[in-house]
Amino acid sequence: MGLSKKILNIALAIIDVLTFFIHPKKGRILFNSLTQKELSSDFKSIYEALEKEGKYDLRTNLLVFEKNLKGDFLYFLNCLKQLVIMKSCELVILNDNNYIVSMKKPKGVKVLQTWHACGAVKKFGNQIKRQYPVRNYDALLCNAEYWKDSFSEAFGIDSKNIYTTGLPRIDELLTVDKKENFYQKFPECRGKKLVLYAPTFRGNIIDGLKVNSFDLERVSKALGEDYKILYKFHPLLKNVVVEGNNLVNTNGEDLYMLMQVSDCMISDYSSIFFDYSLLDKKMIGYTPDYEEYNQTIGYNMDYKKDFAGPVCIDEEELIQAILEEDTYSSQRKLFQEKFMEHKDGKNTERVVQLINNLMR
Repeated sequence: MGLSKKILNIALAIIDVLTFFIHPKKGRILFNSLTQKELSSDFKSIYEALEKEGKYDLRTNLLVFEKNLKGDFLYFLNCLKQLVIMKSCELVILNDNNYIVSMKKPKGVKVLQTWHACGAVKKFGNQIKRQYPVRNYDALLCNAEYWKDSFSEAFGIDSKNIYTTGLPRIDELLTVDKKENFYQKFPECRGKKLVLYAPTFRGNIIDGLKVNSFDLERVSKALGEDYKILYKFHPLLKNVVVEGNNLVNTNGEDLYMLMQVSDCMISDYSSIFFDYSLLDKKMIGYTPDYEEYNQTIGYNMDYKKDFAGPVCIDEEELIQAILEEDTYSSQRKLFQEKFMEHKDGKNTERVVQLINNLMR
């Protein structure tokens, strides 16, 4: 454990003692995230549904963590704040792993982990080497029975406490048409074939993050003027910009809007393939470091067998895959059935019912 974590633990212990009088207040629910400044995605759907019911005292603690000196200090202060707020709540809802919950979860508080992904191509959490163990969740959401074993290991939770509700944001993907919003902002994309490139990151928040990308400009030139590549890197890499005539920086845009307007999507080991498969469009895997990644990180699925699309290891294969006819529709259906069970638009309803049960 590093010096910063030791200092944090001492500060948390002091704050815990000083706030001994704070106990969970009946009906209070906290939405806690270090990856969003305002309610979005699953958090937004759940919050609005609970607000409509009007039964609970809803609170938020939202922060986007940035890896720099100022960001580290704000994170330190926010950890102290989290502990105090969590002690006053009956239920804490998370969308990512949380240091306070894993290391100093307040007594009498239940924790629901929604997670921020519809699955996990790559190993994560307790499945890989990390600074602290992931633990202390009372309930966890997932999208299919397939994920229960790997999620149980990654989150340190008994599989009986993992609920196959589907993620609320999927309801939005399938019912809310956002395409016109995109074309109003990017009119130059009308009439073009749109390729969405949305890779995951390499590294970690502590040691630094990077993108292992193909040559976007070279590929866009090879595709010609009929195509535009919409690139969207991980939110923690939103400041990475690539210049090119047929390249469109969509780092700050709504991911589901981009999915809806795109004709195909390229990624590597990102879980967004599971969301995208529901739109029944071409998916392309670009994995030049497949074997290395398998040795250093590992997979929770048989990537080459299960993936419902071409898997490319160099730029020539990638260009060909984009240009060739899509023949993977039947495989995508099997992919959906295995990894994404709920497509009925009632995921939010199921999650709210779970929350009601937890609050009882």
